Amino acid sequence: MTEQTRAPSNLLAGRYRLLERRDRTGTAWRARDEVLHRDVTVSEVRLPPPGPHRDWLLGQVRAAADLRHPGVVTLHDVISAPDRMWLVLESIDGRSLLQTVRAEGPLAPERAADVGLRVLDALTAAHGRGVRLSATPDTVLLGADGRVVLTGVAGPVSADDLRDLGATLFTALEGRAPATGSLPPLVGGIPLADPDPTTGTVTHGPLAPLVEGLLAADPAHRPDATSVRLTLERIAPAPPASRRRHLITAAVAAVALLAGAAFWLWPRASGPATPPITLPASFATAPDPCSLISKEQAAELTLTAEPRPVGKTECDWGTEDSSLPESLQYTLTVEVLRYPTDERAHADHARFMASEAKQDRTSAGVPLRRVRPATPQSGIATEAYTFTTTNGITYNSGVVFRAANLVVAVQYQRGGGAEDPGDRTRSGSLRATRWVLEALSRAR
Repeated sequence: MTEQTRAPSNLLAGRYRLLERRDRTGTAWRARDEVLHRDVTVSEVRLPPPGPHRDWLLGQVRAAADLRHPGVVTLHDVISAPDRMWLVLESIDGRSLLQTVRAEGPLAPERAADVGLRVLDALTAAHGRGVRLSATPDTVLLGADGRVVLTGVAGPVSADDLRDLGATLFTALEGRAPATGSLPPLVGGIPLADPDPTTGTVTHGPLAPLVEGLLAADPAHRPDATSVRLTLERIAPAPPASRRRHLITAAVAAVALLAGAAFWLWPRASGPATPPITLPASFATAPDPCSLISKEQAAELTLTAEPRPVGKTECDWGTEDSSLPESLQYTLTVEVLRYPTDERAHADHARFMASEAKQDRTSAGVPLRRVRPATPQSGIATEAYTFTTTNGITYNSGVVFRAANLVVAVQYQRGGGAEDPGDRTRSGSLRATRWVLEALSRAR
């Protein structure tokens, strides 16, 4: 950090010429680096008194200096003084999300999902470096070049990044701050609009269940980061044509080289492609279903590490803490059926899907409501379909896929009612399906 030296009033450290204020408080400036001849942003930060808070803040600045990510504003230099410091940051042409919705109105769900994915990427990269970033509508910058950049550091008090993301998505979709009981009706201290107390959640659109889950008052009812990512990926715009051609070329190459079945499971709408998973061309024996989910993966879904075998073809995992309310009790079931030929497996897969589409009652005679009917799902193994049902007591989401001469069913079930805040049960089934596919790719 460079110590501040006396200089003309508009020249900081003899190098950075302050040109104009960027905010109402006068703590951020558009400036010019007279040495490197480039535009920068200079932000003044008042230092707390010596102690843990100041030490934490300085540690965050040092960690941020090593962070390089397209979704995080780059820190070029720091000029320090006894009671404050000036952060010299890259200059980005654009407006905050808050300014954008004020000027242009709410974003389309697809655009909001894309923004949410990029914010999630930036938060993940920052956490890897020990940096806590702020993801609020006034710190999410939408660049003129298409970048989505986080420009603020969060405070030292532990916060819920994903709930902040939920408030940001709500603002993007509704054009106003969420009016929930525990979230302030102000964003960055500035009223976005007069909150409507009757609409604390997104009222329509494909992102409504996710945002509702992220803003849930009870943290136990909020979706995790992986569930959020899977939901946003399904809604964000498809990759550009040039990238789709690249993925197709890579798939053809993988098949030619490995004589297996290469596929991408729900590829990202932006950023690097999900690497292909190559499955064996045939399975000589049926894999043990209990071996397809690791203890660490089960823990991510809050399930017990030790599965319960059900015969030779099925395995169950239950919630680790049985004292939790029914609405927080989950069960994962993985069933593996092996056939002598691919043709037999294909025939039974088709039969299972037809049966699933017709079923309107449970085996105990309880009526079933189809939240999502059995629907073919491309991009999963050789062929697959997904479904979501509820009987009013439990909520069940599943994926049934065929890989060569195997048919595998992955079902994730939650108790406690007919609703699924944040689409958490479906997201859990999709996560577990990917883990099963990864485990099958290692079977030889």
